[in-house]
Amino acid sequence: MGRITARVDADQAHRVAAAFLDAPRATTDSLVRAAYQSLACQVDELFARVGDTTAHAPVRVAYTSCREPYASGAELAQRVRSERILELCPAKYDRDRSHPFLDGSIGGSFDRLRAVHDIISHAGGGYGFDRDGEFSAWLTEDRLYSGLARWALATELHAQHSVLWTTGSLAEHKATLLPLDLLAASHRAISTVRRA
Repeated sequence: MGRITARVDADQAHRVAAAFLDAPRATTDSLVRAAYQSLACQVDELFARVGDTTAHAPVRVAYTSCREPYASGAELAQRVRSERILELCPAKYDRDRSHPFLDGSIGGSFDRLRAVHDIISHAGGGYGFDRDGEFSAWLTEDRLYSGLARWALATELHAQHSVLWTTGSLAEHKATLLPLDLLAASHRAISTVRRA
């Protein structure tokens, strides 16, 4: 799998952020629930693969009370690559920002999603925590998921980061699915892409 380096389109990021902010926090829609169940199942598979002790370079996740164990994506990448351990502050400690559908217990599906993201995109891909780094991470990880899980992943990565980079504030967690035409426009609006 080649490394993707992309620049997010600012206008498109604003449209994605607006759609996310306008959406309800949770829904009873069975399609949304199915998408998040699929995401949780596929995250479990990826989490098992990155931590598989029979793999070439497994990574173990160590849960910590330190809110920000890494100052930058570069530090995360260097330390995970050299130590084969990812430090992660469990989502459970962020009581004001619980996820409506993903399991927020220590080591639950929400923590596993965050760990897979950090291991694959920040440690493995070398992406930073900046706007373009997180956008490139979404494009990279989008190729690892299939079906409805990809749709939920777009909410968790692309929409959440679009809110952060357009408003300067973290978004509340939501279980929602962005319009497919909006996500397709995000793929088309990439100003530069380089695959290494």
